[in-house]
Amino acid sequence: MDQVVDRLAVAAERVLAVAGPGHDAMAFAFGDPGRSRWTYLPGIRPGVPLVDLDRDAAKAVHGLLAATVSVHTHVQIAAIMGLEDPLERLDGEERHAGDYWVAVYGTPGGHSWAWRLGGHHVSVRATVVAGHLRATPLFLGANPACVAHDGVVVSRPLAPEEELGFRLLAALGDAQRRAAVVAPDAPPDIVTGDAPFVGDLPPQAGVAVGSLDAEARALARRLVGVYLERLTQPLARHYLDEVLPDVIGDLHFAWAGATEPPAPGRPGRGHYYRLQGPRFLAELDNTQNGANHVHTVWRDPDGDHAADLL
Repeated sequence: MDQVVDRLAVAAERVLAVAGPGHDAMAFAFGDPGRSRWTYLPGIRPGVPLVDLDRDAAKAVHGLLAATVSVHTHVQIAAIMGLEDPLERLDGEERHAGDYWVAVYGTPGGHSWAWRLGGHHVSVRATVVAGHLRATPLFLGANPACVAHDGVVVSRPLAPEEELGFRLLAALGDAQRRAAVVAPDAPPDIVTGDAPFVGDLPPQAGVAVGSLDAEARALARRLVGVYLERLTQPLARHYLDEVLPDVIGDLHFAWAGATEPPAPGRPGRGHYYRLQGPRFLAELDNTQNGANHVHTVWRDPDGDHAADLL
């Protein structure tokens, strides 16, 4: 793990070294209160936007992102960013694929430091304290969630998160399904929103994952993996070993809203799920724009922004 954290620090140092005039606007003290503030809505963030960086600095940011997230998640993030300019055509609001801000908190390689990339529908971070790493909250969203032409999908960045949720629901027996579906209508957004910390959660609702049969339990494990494997393989393994050794045994799965997925490119009914345990919380909500605007988040009720380490 030390080597992984060291590589992350080297990548962050590279970003600061090539940031040029943007260095001071990108670098913050670790104790800056803005470190734990985040949002997935459009708008200006602390730091420097990618659009203001030259080629070398932008490449360095993507190198730091590559040291943090898996290849498929890097692709998801690039696709989500790429939706911004087409979205301007759809909603008339000014948007830009480079409106994603990078910030570094503390000194990379020091005792406590962090970095973050944030903008509309993307919030990715890594926080290191005494060699231990935390990466939540980790939010990805997409609007449109699915772009299709003549019934064929052109873009659907968060398909794994959504499809596996529906597959898990479909794998439940009748009694388990009745326990899992907690409301006929989905909430209008993820329940935890963009609060800095999870705070008081509703009691665990839905069906206990530990009570499921082998097939459904395997799907639940795969769904957890979709969120953990947003990180690089070594970082995801670190999470499983240090933070979530018994993640499946602690989880409840809750569903609300439509129980069948919409056809590609067609309006559907809103749907929502939550996987909730003491140290793991994943939410997906797809309700806006005829269930074609999806929000997903992975959070740690005790360890967002490395709160458990500080």
